[in-house]
Amino acid sequence: MIPTKRDWLRLLCQCTAETARRIGGAARAAHRGAEPAFPRRERRGLQRFGNDELRGSFTFLGPSKLFSRLHPLPPTVTPRDLTDWACELVNQSVGRFRNRLLAYGVKLALSVPQSALARVCVWPPVCSPLAVRHCLAIDGMVLEGWLVT
Repeated sequence: MIPTKRDWLRLLCQCTAETARRIGGAARAAHRGAEPAFPRRERRGLQRFGNDELRGSFTFLGPSKLFSRLHPLPPTVTPRDLTDWACELVNQSVGRFRNRLLAYGVKLALSVPQSALARVCVWPPVCSPLAVRHCLAIDGMVLEGWLVT
């Protein structure tokens, strides 16, 4: 069976949930159509990956409060720390994804992770046929994951 974008996204979200659990967040898949607990999604973490046959990117969108909750030193966190932390979370999740694929002989190259801070981050357009969305509920907040291939 050839994996679909949904299959890749499901695996990426499993890796993200494992990352969140490892650092103390209670992560689970949010019901289909779940909207973020905070309508403003202020932070974004993005990482591209690829090989000769597969190219894509994985993007997190979530409120600053969620990234602060998952940060290892929450009382002393600064806005710059949260931006760096968004990069680290997406890097750990995509790294786990790459390691899972290596078990099947699929090698991926990873880009340097990127992050953004804005009043509202929206990516990608929900009408994009190239993007699939999955949400994780973490401690009463929602982290959106977008896979674009």
